Amino acid sequence: MTVSIFTRQLGSILAVVAVFSLFSCKEDFQQQVENISYNFTAAEIADLQTNTCLSVDPLESAGFDIFAVPTGADDRASGLKNKFWTPGQQIRVLFLNGSTTLQNRVFAAAEEWEKHANINFVKVASGTAEVRINFGAGGYWSYIGKDLVYVNASQPTMNLQFLDNVSDTELKRITVHEFGHTLGLRHEQQQPLANIPWNTTAVYAYYAQMGWSQQMVNDNVLNKNTAESSQNTVFDPTSIMQYPVPASLTTNGYSIGWNTVLSATDKSFIGKVYSSQRIKVRHAATGYTQNITFFIHGIYHTLKPNETLDVPALTGGNPLGIYEQPTTGGSWVWDNAYTANYGTKYKIVRVGSTNNLTLAVD
Repeated sequence: MTVSIFTRQLGSILAVVAVFSLFSCKEDFQQQVENISYNFTAAEIADLQTNTCLSVDPLESAGFDIFAVPTGADDRASGLKNKFWTPGQQIRVLFLNGSTTLQNRVFAAAEEWEKHANINFVKVASGTAEVRINFGAGGYWSYIGKDLVYVNASQPTMNLQFLDNVSDTELKRITVHEFGHTLGLRHEQQQPLANIPWNTTAVYAYYAQMGWSQQMVNDNVLNKNTAESSQNTVFDPTSIMQYPVPASLTTNGYSIGWNTVLSATDKSFIGKVYSSQRIKVRHAATGYTQNITFFIHGIYHTLKPNETLDVPALTGGNPLGIYEQPTTGGSWVWDNAYTANYGTKYKIVRVGSTNNLTLAVD
């Protein structure tokens, strides 16, 4: 599927305005947004742009401009289910332009992920490549994980608005973030357990400075991923995949600063999801039409009816918890009574006709 993403340039995004209007909104909401003023300088807006990116879904963005309608325990991180590459896989990286020096700096920064994940980036000069990087206007964005295979081979899968004089700190931070998308990670603020108390009106106005529509803000900042589409730990505000959150964008002054390096839990999570040590768990609860969420090796997984997941596990015993409602109309609780052994297949089943669930060997 061809994805057209360079049909419109950055254009007037750098224009500094005191008030903002979102023409797709209802009149009452629009008036609220117009009443919010930020008065940022051009330099501050440029800084905002370098610290935000778009993650792109090729199955939803065909024919659209990236700046119009984009659609990228103790551990805390999140990724999209079925977007991760095979552990140990070689991922080829092709630069479509840019100086050799800039290419080498970006590739060296991307290799930070190899220290923690069983994955191998290989720089190629031509031919087939899973990752195709363009340097130029258009901001910072990337497709997510194995979605790259759906992008037409003539199109880039990542854009970096770097110039040769970019600082090492900025280059490394942005490159590691974008290659996190390449490995299947989405923005941390969108994971199911994120709990940022957003002031949505302020958020829309804030990102309007970059030319983002309300839909773009929803897709890349506000909307959470569903549990059934995600594999995640508890929310990690220090993740390299987390946007900065100014206090002015929340209802209670909560804020998150600029994250410039991989957090300890970024490293742990990516190591787990790219490990070949796995066990299979299947939703086999006959007559139970709801999704089932379970927790193992520090990661939450959600099974749809009849779905099987191949999940990261320790070689030894793995404590496993199932989120269930043992009695109809009763409270939802975690049943942490189970231990899953590496090398064994499991299924989650119902106990009789109740909603009480249990783990069994498959």
